[in-house]
Amino acid sequence: MTVLLLTATAAEQAEVAGRMDDCVALLRHGRGWRSGQLAGVAVRLIETGIGLVNTAQTLTSALGLGIPELVVHFGVAGAYGGSGLDIGDVGIAECEIYGELGVRTAEGWQGAEIIGIPTARIGTDDYYNHFAADIDLVGAAQSILDRDEPWPTARPVVKAGPFITVQECSGTKALGDERAQRFSAICENMEGAASAHICAMEGVPFLEVRGISNRVEDRDRDRWDLATAAARGQHAALALVAAWSAGELG
Repeated sequence: MTVLLLTATAAEQAEVAGRMDDCVALLRHGRGWRSGQLAGVAVRLIETGIGLVNTAQTLTSALGLGIPELVVHFGVAGAYGGSGLDIGDVGIAECEIYGELGVRTAEGWQGAEIIGIPTARIGTDDYYNHFAADIDLVGAAQSILDRDEPWPTARPVVKAGPFITVQECSGTKALGDERAQRFSAICENMEGAASAHICAMEGVPFLEVRGISNRVEDRDRDRWDLATAAARGQHAALALVAAWSAGELG
């Protein structure tokens, strides 16, 4: 069995890479691609680079080498106010949403439906901004990550909800609040919707988990904790791969 693991940056996957057995590493376009074993599972661990285009290009290239049984995208995210998530907590994507794709009208922002051209057509269904995750996979992941075992320190809050993918990070509380309310979202990132979109088109099961590095507020990097968020995202990914090996996912 093969699980494909994705992060935007090397820092978000360093611990996972260090735990791989029989690891073969190479660089493609200056980014790390690793193949090996985790918990008895054949995995590929890939650094996509930041943003939608890098993620889409990298994931498409990876799928061209063979379709995995599961894709897990992990990393860090900023939590919206009212989400119930704080720095060091963990979010699981119930769906991924293109947060900016649409039209800004005199009456306010409108989603891609107003354009009338689907971003994807899968079977007879048209997709615009939203790409839902498999509810059974999300529920299983929530149950696994709610245990004490994945966490070397105190268990964080783990919450599932809608994620937003943006290319302009919300650097003000006002913008973050607008986006959160628009989609009832819990956090934002810069890559996940591309992975969810491509996995939906290819029929590949998809999970996304992220550690919370910051609250979405008026931007203040001194209040962020990227190291803890990256560690939490990796602990979550490792737990999910172990659960996949044990037959608890899928």
